[in-house]
Amino acid sequence: MADGKDSGLAHGTSGSPQLTLENGEMAAKAKENEDSIPKTYQGGRTYNEYVNLARDPSHANQVLPQGRKERMIGLDLEKQGKIGKIIRDPQKDKGAEFIDTITGIKWDVKSFVSHPKGATSARKGAFKLSRAIAKIEKEFANGHNVIIDTRRLTKSDRESLIKAISEKGYSDKIIWYHHKGE
Repeated sequence: MADGKDSGLAHGTSGSPQLTLENGEMAAKAKENEDSIPKTYQGGRTYNEYVNLARDPSHANQVLPQGRKERMIGLDLEKQGKIGKIIRDPQKDKGAEFIDTITGIKWDVKSFVSHPKGATSARKGAFKLSRAIAKIEKEFANGHNVIIDTRRLTKSDRESLIKAISEKGYSDKIIWYHHKGE
């Protein structure tokens, strides 16, 4: 402007005015946006730390839906006191999801689904006990304990998995993540 003061408007390449904010205004707008987000348990983490819990080092540190689900499970178990404060495992290959900063234990999340395409359609990718045990044992071989998300298993599949884990003596390396109340 002619008087040298910032009008709050800038002109883009199209010549139309665009809104710009000064630093104080930007901080206030960021706080307003943050306050509008529903609060969930974040364990006292900053926004960046919370986002980083969902980043996957094996996928160029992207935040994908699977990472968000794993973050939710990890934070829920942390809130319940079943694991200590978690951080994302930065290891790209053969890494776990989380490291418990209190114990140093690495935790990998495994989710199994009884009917991934519905009960009446093809069962490609459906739960099979032998495959589930093999995946869990692979994590043990990598030095990880395992969080097993059973929310999408039928009751009978869940019970067979629990029984197999118990019979193999793996129970001390497993945390079960079930529906609330189960």
